Amino acid sequence: MIVNRFTPKGTAILKALGRYKFLTYQQMIRLGIDKYPNNLSRLMKGLKEGKKPYVKAIPKRVGIPLKYYLTPKAKKVLLELYDFDDSEVKLPKGPIYTDTQDQAHRTRTISIQIELDLACQSKGLRIDFTDRYFDTVGNNRVAKNLKSKTAFHINNHKTIKADLIFGIETEKQLEYYTLELENGSDSQKAVDKCIEHAQALLKGSLNEKFGISYGYRSLWVFEREVIMDKVIERLQQVPLFEHLHEYFLFKPLAAIEKDFLSGWKNVSAVERNLYY
Repeated sequence: MIVNRFTPKGTAILKALGRYKFLTYQQMIRLGIDKYPNNLSRLMKGLKEGKKPYVKAIPKRVGIPLKYYLTPKAKKVLLELYDFDDSEVKLPKGPIYTDTQDQAHRTRTISIQIELDLACQSKGLRIDFTDRYFDTVGNNRVAKNLKSKTAFHINNHKTIKADLIFGIETEKQLEYYTLELENGSDSQKAVDKCIEHAQALLKGSLNEKFGISYGYRSLWVFEREVIMDKVIERLQQVPLFEHLHEYFLFKPLAAIEKDFLSGWKNVSAVERNLYY
């Protein structure tokens, strides 16, 4: 039996890491766990101590913020003391000795998920599920079938994986969304990705995956607003999008924290809410 010796803020750290898998101090501050990195550092020190710590850090590289994750010991705490379901607790399969090449993209994706959570909390909306591209199902050791939870088919020969797929329960129905984060300055690459998502939407791949007969929306978040505007302008000239203007929504990354649920632009560059 595990005895609860955790402070409220220590508990909040464990719960947040269980949901998001990896977090920086700035992300913990955004979640309201504490206002100051120094305070979080002291809290984290207690969770990292001992031969079997509750939390570990990914070794820091120059210019990259330190990121933390749970250990199996912490997972037992969440399951036993806080009634987490086993599938709710996200943690790596083993110790991490170096950061991944996509660490910046992954960190920004988690920050977007945090903004989604905070926006829905403020409106009293329930998030049915959230899958990220680095969340996987299957097992490569035995069945050799490990794949991303966000993978779906464009056609019979090719799949894509969205950065995020999530569902929000509104007053009308459960609304589904895919989300892509575009960091670069290659507008044509982004246009090509939009076309692939449009092909998958028309094929009904995600509809089949989730067992729904109605449409979902494809969200696109751009680090550079000028690239976003170029992509919207180019998509207006693509015949495939003639009847898909309302299914694709665009927003600059800098505006996500201000208002996640509204202020998006459709393919016609008309402002839209995330749902109605």
